[in-house]
Amino acid sequence: MERSSHGLSTLLEIVIEHIDIPKSLYDRAAARHRSLGEWLKRESSAVRHCKPDIRPQGSFRYGTVIRPINKDDEYDLDNVCLLTTLGKLTMTQQQVKTLYGEEIKAYAREHGMLKPVEEHHRCWRLRYADEVSFHLDTLPCVPEEAVLIQRLVQAGVTEELARRAVAITDRRHPQYEEITMHWPSSNPRGFAAFFEQRAALGLRRKLPDSEFRATLEDVPPYEWKTTLQRSIQLLKRHRDVMFRRSPELAPISMIITNLAARAYEGETDIATALMGIVDRMPNFVRADSPRVPNPADPAEDYADKWSRNQRLEKSFRDWYYMVKSDLARLARLLGTSEIRSAIDATFDVSPTRQELRILGADGLSSTSVAANLAPAFVIPSAAKPWGGHG
Repeated sequence: MERSSHGLSTLLEIVIEHIDIPKSLYDRAAARHRSLGEWLKRESSAVRHCKPDIRPQGSFRYGTVIRPINKDDEYDLDNVCLLTTLGKLTMTQQQVKTLYGEEIKAYAREHGMLKPVEEHHRCWRLRYADEVSFHLDTLPCVPEEAVLIQRLVQAGVTEELARRAVAITDRRHPQYEEITMHWPSSNPRGFAAFFEQRAALGLRRKLPDSEFRATLEDVPPYEWKTTLQRSIQLLKRHRDVMFRRSPELAPISMIITNLAARAYEGETDIATALMGIVDRMPNFVRADSPRVPNPADPAEDYADKWSRNQRLEKSFRDWYYMVKSDLARLARLLGTSEIRSAIDATFDVSPTRQELRILGADGLSSTSVAANLAPAFVIPSAAKPWGGHG
């Protein structure tokens, strides 16, 4: 079992080398967040008096970005801009979103961005047109009221996460154009903090205390490279390959990231971590709404579209069982002549001859290699997926 587990970890690490992005792309993304933040804080900014506070969100913050299947696909950047001095009764959602949007459009003009700024339901989208295709979704928000933060604490959210909740703009909201206390509430910043806490479990087990504390203080989370982050990259890649012809049905990254973070138990070996995550993920899918709640805001459901389109839940289940089956198959085929095609089919990755040699599958017959392997590393069966309330 140990030798086979080690072999599967080696295989997964090779795949990660193919699907990961260079640090330079993370640095470029960070620079774009900083650039926008500096623009909003400049002396002539219409929102400068609101003391804008921009924080990156999404996969670039979590360190879970992967190369796109299609080279022409864009990388997604997300950030949240908290207008710290505004309140719900200061302006309508529409006024806040419009005010913020004018600054975003001015930023695009100043920086010579040729593609028009797009307004989405909650955010504004900037499209960059350089050698690496990015688009940036930036979400304006205002501080959430104390009473709602207290409700989150009463619902079991830690105060550290609850106080990060924000009130957001959404043009679908029935009171979008009214001065009201009833704004949509969200907690993306709280989820980011939750994710980083979960990822740090692996660092704590792996590093001495002094090095662990220094890493938390000095190294951006996207550079941690924990087994949680690596596992999510692998799961997302498997998803992208499986749904390459029907991407509209693919499980969204936030569902995968949420469930993986909750299922992770700090394992430091990539195969053990990934197998454990896959085995435990269904325990955190609720039978009733909210199906996949934000741990930093239990009323916020990352799977809210499942109730409107049953094909999405079916696609998630199909993907879950497929990834479970494919990982077990890769473990069985370790060291055989079939492993190369299995890696390609599962992750759309073509290992090099040197990598195949590392895996013991270069120029060796499947019979001779398999005879020397320990028993396959098998994923335990999950206890009745989607049956509980997680």
